[in-house]
Amino acid sequence: MRIRRFMVRLRQEEMDIAPTIIWWATVAVLSFVVIYPSVVLILNSFTTPQGLGLDNYIAVFRDKGVLTSMKNTLLVLIPSTLLSTGLGVFLAWAVARTDVPGRKLWQSLLAIPYLIPPFIGAVAWTFLLGPVGVFNNLLVEWLGLAEPPVDIYSIGGMIFVLTIYRYAVPYVVVLPAMKKVNSAVEEAARVSGASPWRTLRDVTLPLLTPSIMGATLLVFMFILADFGVSAVLGAPNQIRLMTTQIYYIVNRPDLPNNLQIAAAYSIFLSFFGLGGLWCYNRVLRTQKYVVVSGKSGQPHPARLGPARWLLAAFLLTVFLVTTMAPVLATLATALTKTFGLPFGPGNMTLRNFTRLLDIQNIQRAFRNSFFLAAASGVIITVVALAVAYVAIRGGIRRFRGVRLMQTMVTLPYAVPGTIIALAMILAFSKPLPVVGVKLYGTIWILLVAYVARFMNLGYNNISGAISQIDGSLEEASRVAGASHLKAFRSIMLPLLKPSLYSSFFLVAAPTLSEITLSSLLWSVRNETIGTVVFSTQEEGKILLTASLAVILMTAVVVINFAVRRISKDGMGI
Repeated sequence: MRIRRFMVRLRQEEMDIAPTIIWWATVAVLSFVVIYPSVVLILNSFTTPQGLGLDNYIAVFRDKGVLTSMKNTLLVLIPSTLLSTGLGVFLAWAVARTDVPGRKLWQSLLAIPYLIPPFIGAVAWTFLLGPVGVFNNLLVEWLGLAEPPVDIYSIGGMIFVLTIYRYAVPYVVVLPAMKKVNSAVEEAARVSGASPWRTLRDVTLPLLTPSIMGATLLVFMFILADFGVSAVLGAPNQIRLMTTQIYYIVNRPDLPNNLQIAAAYSIFLSFFGLGGLWCYNRVLRTQKYVVVSGKSGQPHPARLGPARWLLAAFLLTVFLVTTMAPVLATLATALTKTFGLPFGPGNMTLRNFTRLLDIQNIQRAFRNSFFLAAASGVIITVVALAVAYVAIRGGIRRFRGVRLMQTMVTLPYAVPGTIIALAMILAFSKPLPVVGVKLYGTIWILLVAYVARFMNLGYNNISGAISQIDGSLEEASRVAGASHLKAFRSIMLPLLKPSLYSSFFLVAAPTLSEITLSSLLWSVRNETIGTVVFSTQEEGKILLTASLAVILMTAVVVINFAVRRISKDGMGI
């Protein structure tokens, strides 16, 4: 009997070794893709031809181009953040708290810009407000002007495009909180004689302060990290922001110690992103202004009277400007036979799409991007599952470094992608220690960068799902004699399956349209869809660019629809 008990205990301990092996394999992956490149980046920022020192930081602040990029970043960042937040919050209020006609429909339509990559949106707007864009041509014709009146390739153009594509972030963040605010306090204000607009200003908005602050910080970090919009709209007139300035420095081999100077500038820029993340986490921990209640607190729409039709007209204008106009312009351009001539039956063709099949680098770009999307989606889902499960459910006492791994999952998403790309260049441009493998110039460096960059997307999705599953289910399995691994496999895995699928697609969508990392890490035969769109746009191949943009937008929308469908099905399980 004792021998049998001993054998059972031995077998149990052997089975409990498996989770430990999985955990340390996860630690190894995160150390390789995040910690090692980060350490190399920091060390390089202090590395000079004479040894370690602060010369690179001094060179950064002596460079007039760097100082100009800082000024340009502030000129774009501050107004676009404020305008995006203001527009997003107002739209959330309009569809959640008023009797505007078609509220349910508007809730979905106004969220569409959230699905369109801003980089592709910037390309789309060049078809409308470029020198020979549709709107500019119409204005020149109607007003009899000698030159196009609108210059999209400017600071103002960047602010405009970033605003209309980033307003969706505060809209999506604030809308759920807007729906949960106790309507009794608003009704009290209305009974006291306050108008709907004053109720919004004095009652609703103060109650939503934490959500609005959190949304503002998210927009701030997204715009600060933007590369695609500033690269597309800033390149013609050499208007550089901080992210594009790093790209410019990295691509200047004539500048002595250029990579190390870029590393110093990256460290400086990363403080802004990390500061925004710190403030955002602080806001999340102080959600104390929102007043919510149960069934009796369901919102009652404010009656606007005749003004509700004016509000509906405004929502329609926003939808047309942010979604319909650029999408239709891109589609029309992709179907155009000769760019510059009026679009019509005699100037329509599908040849631009079929030409994509004849160009080898475009074929490779699609194969590479879909491979990278699938591989990064699988790796991130597995690693995020391991980190989230151990962080939330705990585990065997041998597990160490859980908080550090959580931080490593979050940090790469908080800093601009150009910094991640530079860290990868510095870390993997030389053969790796011990193994002697060189990743730079191969597709694998892109995979490592994607995994580091988008890990947080999978982690947030999976950790939220794990938090909603009662831990007593696993405890019952453990009491019945199951090992940690068997309890996880039999109980948790089936319940988490929808979240794992949605995590995969959440990662796949942004990797397909990724441009920031790819612009610095791609190499011959390792192109991605984003880099091909960027290069064709720079080369002036407008019809090919439009065709690629249409395909990319369609793929991203389909993937996001799949995520919503899977998540909805998962909620019903």
